[in-house]
Amino acid sequence: FYGGAKLGDRTMVDALEPALKALDTNGLEAAASAARRGAQATAAMPKAKAGRSAYIGRQLDIADPGAFAVAEAFAAMVAMFVPA
Repeated sequence: FYGGAKLGDRTMVDALEPALKALDTNGLEAAASAARRGAQATAAMPKAKAGRSAYIGRQLDIADPGAFAVAEAFAAMVAMFVPA
């Protein structure tokens, strides 16, 4: 990725990378699930190493906002494109 963030840096990449891998092999619903799990995992990670969250201290039990946004975007795509 352009900014240099990688998996485990507590950034949006922690939701985006697993979502894209799941999308490639298992479809949109699996991608949304993977994004949600990745975003939730950032809450237990140490201080962010990249992204805007790197400028603030560690916030205990709070998911990275960028990772959360990625998860929400995938959830919205499921709501729009996957029949109920």
